[in-house]
Amino acid sequence: KVDYIYFVIILSFLNDTFAYITGRLLKGPLIIPKISPNKTWTGTSFSFLLSFLILIYLDYSIIISIILSISFFFGDIYFSHIKRNNNLKDFSQLLPGHGGILDRIDSMTLFTFIFLISLKILKLKS
Repeated sequence: KVDYIYFVIILSFLNDTFAYITGRLLKGPLIIPKISPNKTWTGTSFSFLLSFLILIYLDYSIIISIILSISFFFGDIYFSHIKRNNNLKDFSQLLPGHGGILDRIDSMTLFTFIFLISLKILKLKS
């Protein structure tokens, strides 16, 4: 049995880390600098590809894999938007320099919601 909590955490960590590393190394144009000033198309594209390939490898459908991989980006952007609208740099000081604890889980929120829905749908089909 797959432990879905660990799956979400590990995949989110890989996604965020890969986006950061490839974005920093390869640079590239910024996506939405007013909301997330360091997020590049390059980092986001590579992290999407990594998540997508992992999900495909784990036998998720192409459509579900695409939707889930994109959801990491939109979860992150959504919470960055909330911070910018409220003139916050970080959500807390619990993890200094990392935007707070919410920045560690922001991309997981939308992913988890969609992931749980996809599990329910797949369960109904079988």
